[in-house]
Amino acid sequence: MSSKKYNADYFYLMLYKIKKTALAVVGISILIACSSALYMPSKENVAGNANIEELRKGRALYVSKCSSCHTLYLPEKYTKAEWTKWVNRMAPKAKITDQEKELIQSYLTKGE
Repeated sequence: MSSKKYNADYFYLMLYKIKKTALAVVGISILIACSSALYMPSKENVAGNANIEELRKGRALYVSKCSSCHTLYLPEKYTKAEWTKWVNRMAPKAKITDQEKELIQSYLTKGE
């Protein structure tokens, strides 16, 4: 009967791969959970004559650009003035254009 012998390096490598995979799964799950809690712009939940398509683009940008560095905050968490301050502060770090910044701000303030 032959048995294969593995050294400690093999087990450490396997443990590393398992941890890396588990972290990726947890990260993706958190991203999906956070983005699903965000409102999807529709005529019923935005300001009067807001452009729904632009708000949806703003939502997509918010999810993709902002979640790469930190958790996403619900739009109701801050006032329009506070969102303006935060988006202006974070725009250079997130490397977003002025147009993208406007779309994100509009989404976060529900087109106000």
